[in-house]
Amino acid sequence: MIRDVIIRLIISVIGIIFAISAFIVLSVIYNNYNVGFWSILSGVLAAVCFHLHWVKGKGSLERWHTETTLRNINVIGFISAVSGITALIWYLFLTFYYKIPIEPIAESTAITAVWSMICGKWGISLMYYSHTYGSIIAEGSVPILVENNA
Repeated sequence: MIRDVIIRLIISVIGIIFAISAFIVLSVIYNNYNVGFWSILSGVLAAVCFHLHWVKGKGSLERWHTETTLRNINVIGFISAVSGITALIWYLFLTFYYKIPIEPIAESTAITAVWSMICGKWGISLMYYSHTYGSIIAEGSVPILVENNA
């Protein structure tokens, strides 16, 4: 595999591990379900990014995905990015307007703002790589009309 793909795979795995850990600790143990939602959503987005990098690294991107599926993944990334950034703004507003402290963790909106930002980051990453890999597939496909100069 290419060195860049390996680095992207490692970053995606770290994102998945942190998201699952945050879900378990902050949602199950501390009962902050807003953080649990944003952390598990970011973990799913990181897992989709991992999948895209994995099939790209193995050279089987064209067998797994078409331009249409990558465009649909791009839309999912866009919706996740917009939702995450919007939630970041909302939770920061709540935190500063109502002066909500970080502790107790079960009621913290600052931690939720951080995880919604991470979700937005994974949404942007998913948008970027689905677009990039879609362009690779589009360049590799044979055009329907071929010019014949004979």
